Amino acid sequence: MLPSSDVHSGHPHVLIYVITSETSDLAQVYANMGARPVSDTSPFATFEKLPNVVVIVHRPSQADHRILDSCDAFVASLDGAAGVDPKIVEFWSGARDATLPRHILAFNVVNGRADFDELCAIASRVLEPDLLVRYLPIDSDDELSLTGVYDILTSEIHALVDANWITKAADPEHIAITSSAREDLFDQLAYLGLDDLTLENHTSGLPISVTKLEAAWLHPDVVTITPIDDGVGVNTFSNWMSILQPVWVPVLNLAEVSCDAYEATDRVGISITEDLARMWGPNENLDLFEKVSGTVKQLKIVESNQVVTLTSGLTPGSSIATEDSTAVLVAPTF
Repeated sequence: MLPSSDVHSGHPHVLIYVITSETSDLAQVYANMGARPVSDTSPFATFEKLPNVVVIVHRPSQADHRILDSCDAFVASLDGAAGVDPKIVEFWSGARDATLPRHILAFNVVNGRADFDELCAIASRVLEPDLLVRYLPIDSDDELSLTGVYDILTSEIHALVDANWITKAADPEHIAITSSAREDLFDQLAYLGLDDLTLENHTSGLPISVTKLEAAWLHPDVVTITPIDDGVGVNTFSNWMSILQPVWVPVLNLAEVSCDAYEATDRVGISITEDLARMWGPNENLDLFEKVSGTVKQLKIVESNQVVTLTSGLTPGSSIATEDSTAVLVAPTF
C-alpha cells in the first residue's frame, strides 16, 4: 500500500460531474463528448485517450450536491432544444464558489430553439459573466448539421472532410466578420494569462503573439463554451480535460504512514453517496469491502472503473478496500 516510485507516471485520477437537461438524449451527449459509456443508461463515461478521467452524467432530477463536493471539475451541458434548467444554474453557482474548473457544452444548436449565439448569451447571463468564446460552429451546406468550428484566436477553420479532420486558414470574410469578437478575446486573455511586461505592451497598443495567447488560454480560470454537435467539439473538450488535475484528494492513512489517496498502490476508495464511491489505485477485479465502525461488509459492485464504483447501501464517508487492508481514507475539508 505504500507509495511506489512510479505511481505518478500516469495522469492523476480526475472525476468530472456533468449535468445535462432532463430531456437530453444521453447517447447523443456521450457521443458528442467522445465518451464511451458502458451502456446508454450508464452514468459513467470514459475516454480512450484519457484512461484516468471519468465523467458522471446526470439529469437535473438526479443531481447530487455530494458528487459536486467531491469532484474535480464541473460541466454544464446545454441543450438548444431545452434551455437551461434551474438545477444547472444552482450547481454551476456551487462549482464557481468552490473555484472548480468549469466548461460549458452546447448541443442541438442547429435544430434546437436556441442557436449557439443565443446559448452563449444565456450562459453569460445566468452562468458565467466572464465566459470566453473561442470556437464558433460552422453549419453544413444544408444547415442541418455542423461540419466544423472556426477558431477566433488563430483565425483557422477545423473541419471534418471525408471523415478526416483538416485545419485551414479562414477566408478573409470570416476574419472580417469576427474581428470584433477576436479583439474582445485577445483583451480577455491578455488580462487573464499574460505576464506583466507583455500585458503592459498590449495596453500600449503593441501586438501580442498568438502563441502567448494560446498559452494564456490554458489558464485554469478560463471558462468557455464549446459547440459539440456532430463531434465538432471533441478535440476542444479533450484538450480541456487533459490539463485537469485532481482537486478533491482524500488523505490515505496506513499504519504510521499518511499520503495523498492517488499515491495508493492497492485498490482503495471512499464512499460519496449511498451508491457511489471514489476509487484510487489499480483498477483490478478484486472483492472490495466497506469498513464502518469496526464492521466489514462486502460490496455488490454494479459497475466500476478506474475512478468510481457504483454499488448500493454505502455509508457516506466510509473507507473501501480489500478485506485484509487496514487503509483508512479521510475526506478533505475546504
